[in-house]
Amino acid sequence: MAASYIHTSSGDARTMQRERIPKSVSTTVRALIPYVESIVWVVAAVFIGRASELVAHPTAFFVFGAAITLSSWRRGRAAGLFAAALGAAGLTWLVHVPGFHETRSVWGFVSRLVMFGLVAEGVAMLRRSRDAARIREAELARVAAEAAADRESAVLLARRRQEALAILDTLLASSPVGFACVDRELNCMLANRVLADMHGVTVDAPVGRPLREVLPLLAAGVESTLRHVIRTGQPVDGFELSGVGPSRFGRPTVWLVSAYPVRTSDEQLLGAGIAVVDISERKQLEIQLNHAQKMEAVGRLAGGIAHDFNNILTAIKTYAQLLREGLPSDDARAVDAREIQKSADRAGALTRQLLAFSRKQLLQPRVFDVNDTVAEMERMLVRLIGEDIELIIRLAPESCWVRADPGQIEQVLMNLAVNARDAMPDGGVLLIETDNVVRTGHELDDGLDLPPGSYVSLSVRDTGVGMSAETLAHVFEPFFTTKGLGHGTGLGLATVYGIVKQSDGDVCVRSTPGRGTSVDIRLPRLDAGETMVAQRSDGAAHTPNGNETVLLVEDDESLRPLMRRVLETHGYAVLEARHGKDAMRVATGHGGDVDLVITDVVMPEMGGRELAERLASSRPSSKILFVSGYTDDVVIRQGILDSGRAFLQKPFTPQELLTKAREVLRG
Repeated sequence: MAASYIHTSSGDARTMQRERIPKSVSTTVRALIPYVESIVWVVAAVFIGRASELVAHPTAFFVFGAAITLSSWRRGRAAGLFAAALGAAGLTWLVHVPGFHETRSVWGFVSRLVMFGLVAEGVAMLRRSRDAARIREAELARVAAEAAADRESAVLLARRRQEALAILDTLLASSPVGFACVDRELNCMLANRVLADMHGVTVDAPVGRPLREVLPLLAAGVESTLRHVIRTGQPVDGFELSGVGPSRFGRPTVWLVSAYPVRTSDEQLLGAGIAVVDISERKQLEIQLNHAQKMEAVGRLAGGIAHDFNNILTAIKTYAQLLREGLPSDDARAVDAREIQKSADRAGALTRQLLAFSRKQLLQPRVFDVNDTVAEMERMLVRLIGEDIELIIRLAPESCWVRADPGQIEQVLMNLAVNARDAMPDGGVLLIETDNVVRTGHELDDGLDLPPGSYVSLSVRDTGVGMSAETLAHVFEPFFTTKGLGHGTGLGLATVYGIVKQSDGDVCVRSTPGRGTSVDIRLPRLDAGETMVAQRSDGAAHTPNGNETVLLVEDDESLRPLMRRVLETHGYAVLEARHGKDAMRVATGHGGDVDLVITDVVMPEMGGRELAERLASSRPSSKILFVSGYTDDVVIRQGILDSGRAFLQKPFTPQELLTKAREVLRG
């Protein structure tokens, strides 16, 4: 590092020393060099002439001429003339030929000077000609090189332009955005393939043709906008065109269009450009989101109503049952009490249907006869479809036993009846049939994916407008609907499909335009033995009694004393509490055993789940039975069903309460 530094320093010093030499001295030295060289050549000629005594011979002229020629050729015109003068003087001084003394005169010098000057000038001219030729050759070479470079640049520029145009064509062809360009007269100058595909047409040679001929659907919606853009020179961004383009599966087509002025580099207006984006899917997602938000709002409303309504229905059904138990069966008051119970059952069914629509119903599969469900729904279906549609119900002569959620099957019938009503705006016939069928596995393609076995058939047929094969392929898709905006959620058949599949069945839809629609449902049929076992397990005719101690925790002031009355009437000792904290106080103050805790799930102060967890440590032998009028999402959120704990959904009858309590105690 040190050596390098020293070397660099010494070099810099030498450079600085050289720079101290005045530029004028170096310039003067360079100017004198040609004359010094001329003197050298002439002196050399004189020396040669003197030494060889050639001065007496005409060859002396050749010697001096050669020196002058060399000086002129090497150093140019000025140096050659200077050498000529020196040569003439030297030759005049050297000449000693007898008889030629006059050659030493002034005129001899002048003649020799002229002769040598002509020689020097001729040689200088030759040199200048040579240099000029070289300059011309170099200039021609430079011009040729520049021309070749320009030609190569032009070829490269043309190739790059072609590549850029090819990339632009590829970009326009592969872009998801449709592009078009029109002139000031709205004649098409450009239209990419995407825009043609959005129209469902093929664009061949669109240049020069009116936009309304090339892309009529787009022109109908944007011609006035394009004229405005061309007239004002201002863009119009992001306006929607609805109902344009070929409709897919009954879904509306929506385009997002922007129009903008197209100008040259010198700001001359050529026309207008158009950018089109198909936002149909996005609009469909927005509609689905709106539907989902509405469903969520309905579900929250239904859940809030269901809790209080189920408590009221439980009280109504319980009081009606108590009235019936205290009266003879033929007493008119007993008949009235029975009607009260039936009305409460129908109100409970309405609540279940509302919850099923909002998808917040707690699933409770049980064994039931489909014939009974259809018969009970007849009056409601008549009101639902209207007076201009005839309802025909054909029930199978034998019972159609299945294990499913009756509320869900009721929802299936409601959805299918609503779809049939909407398909018959001018009236028609709605036929509902039940039957018991056997699948052998050798049936023709009936659209059902089921193994061989016994099934209950539930068929719903209408004489409506029907559906095309294209629409039929999408009927089970969520949010798919052929109804107008605001006239359908698109969840009807999707809900039907989910319910049937959840019940281990299958569903098939057949339809022909103008000839109506048929929906065939198959559910696994229970045999006689399964039906008897299920009936015994679902509830016996007798009401079980007990003598255990029950801690009843219920925050509803009207329902809690009623439940206590039912339990005490059937032999139970009942401890009463209003909420979880009150229950802990009662349990702590009670000295004996607490065999069963019947608690609501959601209560103020402390909920049922937290109460159960605290009692598990203080009274581990106590059994827990949860009851709730809330919907399934609340119950699941509380972790009741996930833990496998006993649960009874409100509204319930006294018999259902006593049966479930006995079942939990037996454990």
